[in-house]
Amino acid sequence: MRFRPLGRSGVMVSELSFGCGRLPEDDEASTRVIHAAIDAGCNYFETATFYCNNLCQQKTALGVRGFTDRVMVSAKQGVLPETTADSYRRELDRQLTVLGVDTVEWLQVGWLTLEALTVLTKKGGALEAIQQAMGEGIVRHIGFTGHDTPVNFIQVLNSGLFESMTVTYNLLNRSYEPAIARARELGVGVVAMNPVGGGVLAEPSPELQRLIPGVTSTAALALRFVLANPGVSTACSGMASLEMVADNIATVEAAPELSEEERARFYAVIRQFEALGEQFCTGCRYCLPCPQGVDIPACFRQYNIDTVYGLKAHARGAYQGLSEAQRASACIRCGECEARCPNHLPIMEQLEQVCTCFEST
Repeated sequence: MRFRPLGRSGVMVSELSFGCGRLPEDDEASTRVIHAAIDAGCNYFETATFYCNNLCQQKTALGVRGFTDRVMVSAKQGVLPETTADSYRRELDRQLTVLGVDTVEWLQVGWLTLEALTVLTKKGGALEAIQQAMGEGIVRHIGFTGHDTPVNFIQVLNSGLFESMTVTYNLLNRSYEPAIARARELGVGVVAMNPVGGGVLAEPSPELQRLIPGVTSTAALALRFVLANPGVSTACSGMASLEMVADNIATVEAAPELSEEERARFYAVIRQFEALGEQFCTGCRYCLPCPQGVDIPACFRQYNIDTVYGLKAHARGAYQGLSEAQRASACIRCGECEARCPNHLPIMEQLEQVCTCFEST
């Protein structure tokens, strides 16, 4: 297992880390999975209270018991308008008790938004509790995670409050790349969650596998892609079985680090794939709302995943998950969307292509 600096925190983190949100229901099975990851060198375990039917931290505690000198377990707690320093500290203490540890290397301020940053830093707010806990040695490092816009997260990074950022990053969702680049400039570590797209990129895709010769699976390619970004410290994968641990470990350990030339080629080919998709939609959502309720970006996104990336089963399943009103066939060609599209795309014509792809018998 290779290790990377987690920003300028002074902490070295395994290239593959463990997201504890998909642990098996059986406690003994989840402990075996965690032990397998520890034995392979994973040293970062990300938790939250509500994962695994609200049992994530209890299961994680069972798995890391006796190994806390070798691994880092992160706690996670968000802020609400009513959150005070006292209430935040009580919840932090409760999580440490559940995790069975006296200290956590990382505390993630969860579900953070730019608006919530104001709540966090208000007088008598959660930041005061975090700083006190850090002064007592109960928390060593502070990070944040969430799903706000990349632009807003760049502002959060510019606050200088955080040593790490945890965001979704994978082949199908590169939206946080500007924030990841800014984090690298500031020396903030980046934990990339959902590196295999929540399991989507476990589906075979010859189109994607052609990107890098010798890659044997789409999942392997997905991990290679995430770790090729020099701003990423670790790929945090949710693993639910010994087989998943073994596969991910083998992928990370067997794959040599990409040279600058290989990385440039990797991104060049990725951009070619994106260009195919961007001929019909960039996902800006200026076309909405549709008077009929058609979710135009969602229709085009699944079409892109089907035709460009070759992940057909996932794309078709996701499209069928849209309501009838949201699907391309509900378009009545009123033209309002095309008048709002900044890229002047022939949306009505392209919705017909989506309909042919997913709804024709």
